[in-house]
Amino acid sequence: MVKIRNNERSWAIELINKINSFCQNKNLVIKKAGGESTISTNVGTNMFPDILLYGDFNQTLILQGWEIKMPDTSIEDKNFIMDAQRKAKALGLGSCVIWNFTYVSLYILSKDGSSFVKMKQWNETSYIKTRDDVKLYRKDWEKLLEKIVFELNKFFLTRKIVNFSEKIDIQDYTISTFIERNKGILAEHLVEKIKQNSRIKAYIDNWWYLLKSEYIYDENDKYQAYAKAILLNWINRIVFAHIIKNQQNGALLVENIDNNKTPNEANKIFIEISNQCDFYNIFSPIDYNEYIPVQTWNDILEINLFLKKNTITSLKQEALQQVLEQTVRISKREIKGQFTTPSILARILVKISVQNWSGNILDCCCGTGTIPSEAIRLKKCYFSSKETLETIWACDKYSYPLQVANLSMVDASSINISSNLFKHNALNLKLGEQINIVDPTSGTLIKKGIPAFDTIISNLPFISFMRIPKDDKEIIAKQCSVYKLSNRSDLYQYIICRLFDILKFNGIIGVITSNSWLATKAGSSFVLRLSELYHILQVHMSGAGRWFKNADIVTTIIILQKKTNNKEGGTGFYLWKKSLNYLECHKEAEDLLVNSSLLEKELDSSLISLSKYSFEQINRLISLNISYNALFYKVDWLLELKQFIIPVNKVFNIFRGCRRGWDSLFYPKRGEHCIENIYLKRVLLNARHIKRLVATALDDAFCCSKTIDELSLLGHTGALSWICKFKDQKNGVGKPLPEVLKRKDLLWYELKKQEIAEIFTMLNPDHRIFFARFSTPSFINQRLVGFTHKNEFPDIELNHALLNSILTVFYIEAIGFGRGLGVLDVNKDNIANAYMLNPNLISDYERSKIISSFNKLISRDILSIDKEFNDPIRLDFEHQVLRSFGIDKYFDKIKSSLLDMHKSRSLSRD
Repeated sequence: MVKIRNNERSWAIELINKINSFCQNKNLVIKKAGGESTISTNVGTNMFPDILLYGDFNQTLILQGWEIKMPDTSIEDKNFIMDAQRKAKALGLGSCVIWNFTYVSLYILSKDGSSFVKMKQWNETSYIKTRDDVKLYRKDWEKLLEKIVFELNKFFLTRKIVNFSEKIDIQDYTISTFIERNKGILAEHLVEKIKQNSRIKAYIDNWWYLLKSEYIYDENDKYQAYAKAILLNWINRIVFAHIIKNQQNGALLVENIDNNKTPNEANKIFIEISNQCDFYNIFSPIDYNEYIPVQTWNDILEINLFLKKNTITSLKQEALQQVLEQTVRISKREIKGQFTTPSILARILVKISVQNWSGNILDCCCGTGTIPSEAIRLKKCYFSSKETLETIWACDKYSYPLQVANLSMVDASSINISSNLFKHNALNLKLGEQINIVDPTSGTLIKKGIPAFDTIISNLPFISFMRIPKDDKEIIAKQCSVYKLSNRSDLYQYIICRLFDILKFNGIIGVITSNSWLATKAGSSFVLRLSELYHILQVHMSGAGRWFKNADIVTTIIILQKKTNNKEGGTGFYLWKKSLNYLECHKEAEDLLVNSSLLEKELDSSLISLSKYSFEQINRLISLNISYNALFYKVDWLLELKQFIIPVNKVFNIFRGCRRGWDSLFYPKRGEHCIENIYLKRVLLNARHIKRLVATALDDAFCCSKTIDELSLLGHTGALSWICKFKDQKNGVGKPLPEVLKRKDLLWYELKKQEIAEIFTMLNPDHRIFFARFSTPSFINQRLVGFTHKNEFPDIELNHALLNSILTVFYIEAIGFGRGLGVLDVNKDNIANAYMLNPNLISDYERSKIISSFNKLISRDILSIDKEFNDPIRLDFEHQVLRSFGIDKYFDKIKSSLLDMHKSRSLSRD
């Protein structure tokens, strides 16, 4: 079945030996060559290169892979080239070499990482044409080999060749490649085996019945899903055995798994390893994992041999995460909210949350185990491995990521110590509930009661109220009296309230959530409920880009303390000024940030900004209709301006543009109709191309309130023919338009006349926030919000000017929150409830000065926010407005809050 190659393989060994002799006692970047134990089969392609060049003697830093063929394979052979490049990518390498003894070619990865390009070809031995020539001209190609080694060394030294993976312990790409290339053939193999053993089908059917929900939007085929479970079972055992073999001699038995062993024999080896080293929960096989096709078994053997020849003493958390990240498509992670926590974020979360390191710590949604593994590592600074593992608990609703978490939470010092890792829904956790923990020495189940926790830390699922799974909805419905939340609350909000019962009094909760609670009605009820259960100590948010690059979600950290009395303390809103990448590379900055949180002080304003408010101040600020998101930006000055401001909806009637839903009917294009002018009104469809604060709507809106009979009597055939054009049309699901577009008190083809606006602004603005006035009142569509003045405030010019002042622009930023792609999330009601400076407080004399200054602003183009408030014309207008109210001294504070808020939102797109 499997054999060591005798042709290319034997010559590859000669090349390896020669490279090592060249490198010996020389101070080269290339320290060593290896790879002589690579498996070769007649099935499929190998996973690893024939030769590996290393940058260290311990063979942990891989520099480059070589593929070797004999002269009868062309140097331009497509499969030869692609195979070498595939293996380079799998190992995170930026180059590869192919050698057929006639020619040698070097390929490097292009700058954009999309493809490999030929950098150089050596032709010095082009006269070698046959396999016999290889032996005959040995001295010649050995001389060429030495030349190539020294040239490659120079390329590495001058960084003409750069790897995109600095160090390979066990490459995440390799594992995901292994799973993706084998899951299909393994699934087919299982189906074939079912023909001989119906028990296999019964087992997989039952397994799928229990776990199908975990594979939604990832695998809809039960055999491929179970194939993944088998592949992970083999990889986890092999990798972990190699990790601990230097500390546990029994694990060295993994090196005996070679081409002479069958899967059943390998399973027995792992049982023996477990007998000697424990870790039964890792080394035990899953059912029917011995049914492995030849190609898959060869890949498993090759990975094992690769690890045997490459030193591996630890497994980076990032690589563990990628086992899940690369094998489960992002659609599943979005549905389940399973976005893996960056290690640096997990570490900071643990440090700012845990106050009592001697107490019990829980991660209730542990996923792949990043947070509990950081907690274990940090706690070991104070306690033994036994004391540490006995007091750190982790659970997850889904068993799939727990396979990875199990590895990340143990190491060679954890012998005979069980991990408190178990499958459980966070919504169901109960104090004293008996759960099963696996005894690592025997594999037997140990019953443990869930204790009260001193600290609960977790990255909670990012699942909106619309996508809460059915089983969770059922739990929530049964316990609705516990939650007292809006029915539009996201899943994490229910979980936080439920954790109250298993948290000690004065215990701390530190959780990562989405920022959805910062500016929604559901968020307000959530904060109200939180304040009943907990002291809201701190809220943290990034002002330097998203923490989760693989999710279009902006996140927060909330630090809570279980209440023991009704005395309310203050809440600190911490805005991180540096990215996670910066913090990971600057330990001093990380420490300063953590200490700022623990000491509740702004230790370095360039690193972290702290805005602290009393409970009373927060309530007064929120009563002025700003969002909790605005509290990160030192907005206490707003309380001093309350007497000068008025709700926008006191000055204007505010409405969203027409949402009739069939633009081709209601917004006819010029030249494509003969509608009478009496039925055409100007409409603005969007504001992207609006350049100035006074605008003209150039598109047409069909506005007809007359019946078909009335139009016929009037002889208005243009409008009639236009209506008839759509009368028999249907929408995308086959319903007639007259039925779909029917509205109470409206003809099916009629627009509301009250949707004519004097002033408009955009929904969900980005870099520009402005309120433009129509030269002639016009229709707007649903992408815009319209304003018409109320009778009590007839001065449309002054109203327009004050709407565009810095205070209202601040309010638009302050009433919403940034979406993951940087767009501001606001709606018509938010805008209506915003505040503006009160026009009734302005004298005729001050009005004339404001309008004079505003006319200059009208005459130039609208700028982006960061440019607007550094422009002399804009600054003159703003100071004139604020001086008229006697509050010009607040300009710098308003500007600072506004620009910081806008900058944070803009950076969230990165």
